[in-house]
Amino acid sequence: MKQHTKRTVQGTLTCLGTAGALLLTPAAASAVDLPVANCTTAPGGNCLRINDFNVFSLSLLDQVYPGGTYIVPASPGQIKDYTIIGQNNGQSGAGNTVGVDGAYTTPSNNTAETFSTVSANPGGIADPNGASEFTGDSENSWDIRISALNQISGTPIVFFFSFNETGKDNGLMSTDLLIWGKATLTQDDGGPSKTFYLGGQPALGTNSPLESALPPPTGPDTDFTNQATYDYGPWLYVHAGLCVVGSQFVGFPDSNGQCTIGNSEYKSANVGNNNAAFMMNSPELDAAVKSGEYDTLQVTWEMAYMNGGGESAWIQTVSNRTQIPEPAPVALLTLGLGALAWNSRRTCKHRERQDRH
Repeated sequence: MKQHTKRTVQGTLTCLGTAGALLLTPAAASAVDLPVANCTTAPGGNCLRINDFNVFSLSLLDQVYPGGTYIVPASPGQIKDYTIIGQNNGQSGAGNTVGVDGAYTTPSNNTAETFSTVSANPGGIADPNGASEFTGDSENSWDIRISALNQISGTPIVFFFSFNETGKDNGLMSTDLLIWGKATLTQDDGGPSKTFYLGGQPALGTNSPLESALPPPTGPDTDFTNQATYDYGPWLYVHAGLCVVGSQFVGFPDSNGQCTIGNSEYKSANVGNNNAAFMMNSPELDAAVKSGEYDTLQVTWEMAYMNGGGESAWIQTVSNRTQIPEPAPVALLTLGLGALAWNSRRTCKHRERQDRH
């Protein structure tokens, strides 16, 4: 048994996809810098550790590292040549190479409250096969052969996510969202697989959160201030706004969408479908891919309490610099977890987890 920390996402989670370009085509693009991860609330922090992933808020990184490359376009025309996992308008060109699935189509109207790559779950969508079926291609995940991944982008593998919920009010019934994902490496010879989680492991006997009942949209801690009651299980809570003082994250809006913490101001974390909000990377996943032990990467992705925005997720090449200029000390204060627009408050429980199963 291992003790793990349940994380609640608070802001825009623009996850899933290797970081990318500022211009319209990859050939003319400036690669996004992947900073050296320092996932801490102490000065110098620049990310939040969510289970097996380091998660970076792009909008706040752009303020902390002036002159950086953190405004990442996400419109269909700007990411059409990248490795797209899911897109609100679909993408006929995504994954049409040997050993890569096509892109899932995420809901972009108000008729679907959930999305899942697991076809049997609520909101589940059939596997987009891309060019053809291939060894390791699963019905319930977006899949790519490691050989194709190495040819397209290699490591570090960085996932990008554009957060695009619609509405005017605060909360899960409007502009907020729940999200969950996992990345599993498999072997062609049937050897043990290895799974890396964004969000906690689902309930015992299930493979994803949507196989269980959804948590209620409201609870005893609607202002996200009570660590004991703020609990969404394996889901990550994605907030549409955050409260900042300059470039320093200080907390989240209350249930009315107001920033009441000191002299903080409201900053939108819902940046829409035209820009990425978050990028995520797992050094442990990178190391496993580079080991040469595995043959296929399978990505399972689910969302709940959607409101017709249409989110996108993709992988894009990044610049893995060993060091980038340090931000000013004032800008660093509590940035780490806060810069991601994620809730740093969390509760702990024991869970049974097998890295290899």
